Amino acid sequence: MTTSPSWQPLSDREAGLPLDQTVHEGVPEHLEPGLRSWVRDSVVTESLVHRVVAALRLSNGARTFANGRLPSSAGDLSRVPASMLLDVVDCLLYLDVGEVAHHEYLVKHPDAASALGAIFSKPAKFVNPVRILDALLGDAASAYQVREADDVSHAGLERVVDTTVAESAAMATQQAESSGRNDASFYLRNSWAKAYALHPDPSGAYVDAVRAVEDVAIPLYASADPRATLGAVIRELDGNATAYSMVILDNKAVPAKVETVLSLMRLLWHGHRDRHPGGQTSAPITLEAAQAAVHIAVLLVQLLSTSAVTKNLPPQP
Repeated sequence: MTTSPSWQPLSDREAGLPLDQTVHEGVPEHLEPGLRSWVRDSVVTESLVHRVVAALRLSNGARTFANGRLPSSAGDLSRVPASMLLDVVDCLLYLDVGEVAHHEYLVKHPDAASALGAIFSKPAKFVNPVRILDALLGDAASAYQVREADDVSHAGLERVVDTTVAESAAMATQQAESSGRNDASFYLRNSWAKAYALHPDPSGAYVDAVRAVEDVAIPLYASADPRATLGAVIRELDGNATAYSMVILDNKAVPAKVETVLSLMRLLWHGHRDRHPGGQTSAPITLEAAQAAVHIAVLLVQLLSTSAVTKNLPPQP
């Protein structure tokens, strides 16, 4: 949600210094007090504290907590070791801390639920803690931002990605849905969430990136094969390359060949090195490879969903 702040201290502006574009990993010193305060103020029920303890599998044997005991209050939870702070924040988002806070607000201010009651009682305005957190992370130029919940993933923390890149991914998912490929949209969003989560799942992200492309490509190029994979699509485009062309023109002002799309498909398909464990070239998927696969999938899904590759008309007799 949040992008790196564009604000600059007055002293830096007057000195003509360039904007500091540093992105801060973990919990930097300038962010820690704010995060601890946010946890303390946002956790409005004791049951939410216990759910965090349960979800994170906290135990005194593994961690050192204030007063030598597990957290039992919002104050306790806000004083966890700095190394755990992002996990706590991520977990609170997963557990819908904003919805819990809003429910408790309505319990204390029942008149706020109706427009008429709000006019006469004038309760204090509800401030969503999730919005406060997102602004705090942006102000601190954190490497993480809030990921809102959708029908694919729960809310949580995710790595900040360039706005233009993120918008391109969102556009690809929309294009897939518009073309009737809802599964491709699902897998693409799932792949993104796994690749950029606080605790990413590179292997899962890569699998879903391939699935997203397959859902768009197989009906177009391998629909007759009930067991088709991306490999079958590659074989079709490779073996019948002259039957297809791009909507974009090449340097001769004629429709470009599909080799570029084929190269991306091959790279995505062959790079899936943990698909068959035990092979001589099998290898774990690195986070960098998974993130690259996600972006390749974004481009392929968008191209194929918008008919960027077309089938050539047969020559006229």
